[in-house]
Amino acid sequence: MYRYRLIVSTFALLILMLPFKVHAESLTTKRPYILIDAQSGAILASQKANDRWHPASLTKLMTAYVTFRAIKQGEIKEGSPVVISAASTKQPPSKMGYKQGVKLRIDTALEIIIIKSANDVSHALGQSVAGSLNNFVSRMNKEAKRLGMVNTRFTNSNGLHNKNQYSSARDMALLSAQILKEFPQYAYMFESVGIKTPAKTHYTYNLLLERFNGANGMKTGFVCASGYNMVGSASRNGKNLIAVVLGASSQTDRALSAAHLLETGFKSASSVGKTVYNNVQRGANPVNMRPILCTQKARSSRYDPPAGQANIKSSHLNKRSISNKIINIKTGGVNAPASTVAGNLATSIIGNIPVPTKRPNTALPVGQITLETIGSPATGKISLPKPRP
Repeated sequence: MYRYRLIVSTFALLILMLPFKVHAESLTTKRPYILIDAQSGAILASQKANDRWHPASLTKLMTAYVTFRAIKQGEIKEGSPVVISAASTKQPPSKMGYKQGVKLRIDTALEIIIIKSANDVSHALGQSVAGSLNNFVSRMNKEAKRLGMVNTRFTNSNGLHNKNQYSSARDMALLSAQILKEFPQYAYMFESVGIKTPAKTHYTYNLLLERFNGANGMKTGFVCASGYNMVGSASRNGKNLIAVVLGASSQTDRALSAAHLLETGFKSASSVGKTVYNNVQRGANPVNMRPILCTQKARSSRYDPPAGQANIKSSHLNKRSISNKIINIKTGGVNAPASTVAGNLATSIIGNIPVPTKRPNTALPVGQITLETIGSPATGKISLPKPRP
């Protein structure tokens, strides 16, 4: 026990030693990550990719996948209703705050859980698709088994923490690649930067969108036990990559880490060795990051800007280029019109997506991948409001 406390205390101290430049080897010996080619599944870089980790809202990728398949199989339609239940209204944030009885279209609910990551809507979506949350979770686990996600187990549809809910970087990369291949028609949901209701616009927590050339998805997640997780996808010149980063110290840390992996991957030759489909083994049990990341001191030290307002300086990210890729959503279930999409959204992530000509002018040599932390001088010195809980 004493040894465990010593390790945790040392790890926490290293995270808080900002703004010094630190690389992954000295800071994140327990942080899992993976970078893959989305089309072939080739693994371009990885660390502890099979270790089990609490997924937080990355869970909603499986929630979306199960729903996509139910639509494809004709069980439900995109315009079928999702009814907000009493249990859904009791889910903690992030949430939309809809009252019991409110109805949404299935496709609208999907847009909300992918972009806003609303826990109440995700809970209601599971209930509406499968008749009960237990039935939906059973489907999630069956799909995970079918896909070969050997280090994954789900207990809910929204990612709120449960010690028995876990996944791995490798499993999440596999699932993400499958979504992109099997359901390209829903690519617009993952690359949209916000949803607009009559009351306000809710922006995505995916800081790669509007900042990283070619970024087009996919999902972020955070609970104290998991740290800051991210699946980031991007396409350039026909090359499609997926980076998964788990257990980062902040929103910015996970975005910079994913960007660093993706940028180096675009400059590297594709691997022909291990793939996400054959690199299968039982991973270590999840680490609980709460004592490291959720102390008051840790929260006040990290850079967690409001969604859609981050001003990050990095060699791997451009200055934010504000887009109009906003989805206008309405309630009303089957009686509501489909959401309208502003901006020019791609119809497929796995395909030919235009890439801006300007790229980050600094990158690591081909084949050299290390993850920079939020403490890198590239992030600059920024003072912003304290992060959300």
